Amino acid sequence: MYDKMIAVEVNVPMDKLQLEGPILIADDDASLVSFLQEYFGALNCRVLAASDGQRAVELVKTEAPSFIILDIMMPFMDGTTACWEIRKISSAPIVMLTAKIEEEDKIRGFERGADDYLCKPFSPRELVARMQAILRRMRTSERKASGLILNNNANLSYDSESHRFYWKKAPLQFTYQEAQIVITLLKMQGKVCTREHLLNVLYPLGDKDVVDRIVDVHIGNIRQKIRDTDPGFDLIETVRSIGYRLKEG
Repeated sequence: MYDKMIAVEVNVPMDKLQLEGPILIADDDASLVSFLQEYFGALNCRVLAASDGQRAVELVKTEAPSFIILDIMMPFMDGTTACWEIRKISSAPIVMLTAKIEEEDKIRGFERGADDYLCKPFSPRELVARMQAILRRMRTSERKASGLILNNNANLSYDSESHRFYWKKAPLQFTYQEAQIVITLLKMQGKVCTREHLLNVLYPLGDKDVVDRIVDVHIGNIRQKIRDTDPGFDLIETVRSIGYRLKEG
């Protein structure tokens, strides 16, 4: 089945992923991993493979992948736990693979730092399209970040070389969606941003699997990461029944 899919799919023109480092694929389905390795290889991408969550975390530490694809159900360490451990050391985008998408499973994954979900079985073109969308939004965010931050919040800075945010010079491991939210709130210059607007920023083309609580989860993650470096300070203010805005640092 997978061989036929490769022959059909990679002959369709696609934009390059333009990754500086390798793609890490972690899944205990050996045939799927082999297929994706060949598929991404045909797109001139370097691929690392892991069959369990522990090995995935080890490869992130030693190889610094630019993009990570994690299956949820894996031996030794499941994908959700691996995602949590990876987020301690890497801000590379993570797409989770799963045989089912229940709302609570998605919320748990986003709480652990996942950027997107894809339900099995899936088309590899859909996977690549989601990866491209994430990378496009990341690069757009990076271009906009520095000027906005300098103009709006003295304690929040962005290093374009390391692609990392800092709070009072302490590094912040934001996921790309968390970064999108912070930049969107900075652009509002203290005005209230609705939850619906933030959902549209994160998913501009819509997504049937998106749940409203995703924004709340990302906001909670951003708040906690700021508090970890500056206890007692809450960067984001909730405006009841309307949305969110940034406080001055």
